[in-house]
Amino acid sequence: MRRLRRSAAIRNLVRETALAADDFIYPLFVTHGVDVRHEIGSMPGQFQLS
Repeated sequence: MRRLRRSAAIRNLVRETALAADDFIYPLFVTHGVDVRHEIGSMPGQFQLS
């Protein structure tokens, strides 16, 4: 295993993944209209908003 760590490319492939709050994207779904709020059936708790 030590020989695999010699290459930077291999080290990048097997390194652990670290996530921070800045890595996430908040889903926002926009629709036409004024003061419209439609629930998205396949995504509970998510709405289309105008």
